[in-house]
Amino acid sequence: MKTKLVLTVILTSFIFLTGCSNDSIEEPVALSKNSVIDQTYPGVQKQVLKTFGAIGASITNGAGYGEYGPYMDELISYHTYGPKFIEFNNGQSFDSAGNEDNERQFGVVLKKGGVKQFAAKPGTLKVAVYYGNVANVTFISDFIMVFEGQKEEITIENLITLLFVKTKGEWKIVHEHHSPLKIDNPVLKEYITKDFVVDPIYNKEQKEVMATFGALGASIANGAGHGYYEPMDELISYHAYGEKFTEFNYDGEGNGHFFDGADNEHNERQLFGVDIEEWDDEVNQLGYIDNTFQVAVYNEKVANVTFISDFKLTFKGDTEVTPVNNLITLLFVKIKGEWKIVHEHHSPLGLEIQ
Repeated sequence: MKTKLVLTVILTSFIFLTGCSNDSIEEPVALSKNSVIDQTYPGVQKQVLKTFGAIGASITNGAGYGEYGPYMDELISYHTYGPKFIEFNNGQSFDSAGNEDNERQFGVVLKKGGVKQFAAKPGTLKVAVYYGNVANVTFISDFIMVFEGQKEEITIENLITLLFVKTKGEWKIVHEHHSPLKIDNPVLKEYITKDFVVDPIYNKEQKEVMATFGALGASIANGAGHGYYEPMDELISYHAYGEKFTEFNYDGEGNGHFFDGADNEHNERQLFGVDIEEWDDEVNQLGYIDNTFQVAVYNEKVANVTFISDFKLTFKGDTEVTPVNNLITLLFVKIKGEWKIVHEHHSPLGLEIQ
């Protein structure tokens, strides 16, 4: 149902901050010698948050006033659509046209004045800026709204990733990943497949990222089941941990979690080094569903990798292979000539909201 889908299409929090209007790249504030990972851009963060708040205002003002009202056009203007754009939402994958249709539904399915609260859960909102022109916004939503034909208020708690890129002096969304804080039983749904988009400008960088992705998979296969520490060190080396690192993922009970770098490292070492059996190429695999793998490069040094996994893992103590089909976002940043993961968002392919 469209109403059910739009529950997870919500984008922003009600934050209005005044930011810089200068289009030049701000000099970062370095927090440590590992500058790319830990440096901050306070002025850029304010710019992004200002855009973030304006998006929330367009949703609030346009709620219930039609699919093609001026506020819905304004909402769409905060996106940059094209072959690189992809949205993961409600266990499905959407292209630019699908995202625009989802967004415009705010003007249809909500009551006039139906947006009661746009907020992020305290302590979850992060704006991670890389090289001054790419910003990854992550938070857990705490939205309250009323849908058309209903009287009761509905609270929407989602794990949300929004990737912004500065385009001609303005911050635009180029990728979204939404998944509920709590999921019920996974239910397979239709998803979009698309051919791999070869970037004529950044094809060299695409190939570098794909090579890194392959090496990362090889490190998992080679170290699988061989222990928590040394065998997994190579896998951990493909991550760049710091204050800006975030991971959204789920436990076995369907509860979504917000993890920092230390948590992510533990999760990686535990799952692949301890919880699964030693790798058997005839049984296990780290693949992806055909035509879902994309590498979108922005400004030469940031790459967003999205795909629907087709993993087969054998857990210790189990006699059967476990399939893992997830919508996965991996944000890579080039640091000292190497591509490193700075953000992960994993959610099941097809799900029902609890």
